[in-house]
Amino acid sequence: MKKKLLSTILLFLFLLNPNKSFSKESSMDYKNVYFVILAGGSGTRLWPISRKEKPKQFIPVGDKKTLIKQAIHRIAELVPKDNIWISTTQEHAQNIKLHVENDIGNIVIEPGLRNTGPAILLACMKLHKHNPKAAVVFLTADHFIPDKQKFVNYLKQAIDFTLKNEHITLLGLKPKYPATGYGYIEFDNINRQQAPFKVATFHEKPDLKTAQSYIKKNNILWNSGMFCGKTSVFIQEFKKEANKIYEGVSNYLQETGNYNDIKSDSIDYAIMEKSKNIFVLPVDFPWCDVGNIEVFLSIQKENMQLKNNIVSVDSDNNLIDVKNKLVALIGINDLCIVETDGILLITKKNQSEKVKTIVKKLKKSDNKKYL
Repeated sequence: MKKKLLSTILLFLFLLNPNKSFSKESSMDYKNVYFVILAGGSGTRLWPISRKEKPKQFIPVGDKKTLIKQAIHRIAELVPKDNIWISTTQEHAQNIKLHVENDIGNIVIEPGLRNTGPAILLACMKLHKHNPKAAVVFLTADHFIPDKQKFVNYLKQAIDFTLKNEHITLLGLKPKYPATGYGYIEFDNINRQQAPFKVATFHEKPDLKTAQSYIKKNNILWNSGMFCGKTSVFIQEFKKEANKIYEGVSNYLQETGNYNDIKSDSIDYAIMEKSKNIFVLPVDFPWCDVGNIEVFLSIQKENMQLKNNIVSVDSDNNLIDVKNKLVALIGINDLCIVETDGILLITKKNQSEKVKTIVKKLKKSDNKKYL
């Protein structure tokens, strides 16, 4: 009688919230599941904290672990380390080896920068050759996700769906505010009543008014840039929707083509926005893309990692990372102030995305040493 009552209660709770995972364990076998962490970015929007010799994936954020170590740590309980791969560029390969080689199984090295489309296909083809039954989860090395267990519970749902189906599955975050810096995913929740849902369309980064309209809807999510699928499905989708990239990567692997001649395109433009085979799982765990100085400093402040000596008069809402100096503020509001070796950055919070423009100017100047 007690078992029957418990089963009834669990069924009722699931019907109330079908997206919630009530078990940390999965009945699926994950021996053919691999993770590929994309870690080839240069982090120019996080300059001067992120520099050429030490891009943002190698910077501690929120605690003492670097972003890339946090990414590995979050998934280490799901698969053996041999099933954790890193995708990076030749420029960062040595740093990856020194930093995390003992925590992972393999490094896929891009010989050039051709955006995320070719990088993902290259990893899929190498992984498919390694294990033709492989399913792969793509994550990035610049996400901050403080609630590991909640993330893993949702991730298991996406993986289980992937192992049973021939689809690509995205993780879509329920919007917390009208963000203008993220892309959005609109899904169809009419023809299918249980998540994951079929993606209806993708929306580019919106203006504020459009973003405000998005968050009023119950079928639009932030595009997290995390997704999974069988390697065979990814390869087939590239062959169908982005044949030039497919042929270019194939030729490169057969040593009959130059990787740097491959069409440069993002995974979103190459595959996601064209394919009719994309599903999305709505997820709700704490997350942010550490994409600019304001976000980085906000995380550090929240996690008590900013230890500054500050005196202020009529000043409010500033984020400051200046070591070994007294910072005196008078009549200053809404600024980010960062000091590193030889560099002082001062920017308005709402202008922090323009840091990458400073980096572009430095590349064209005689001040390349500051990169």
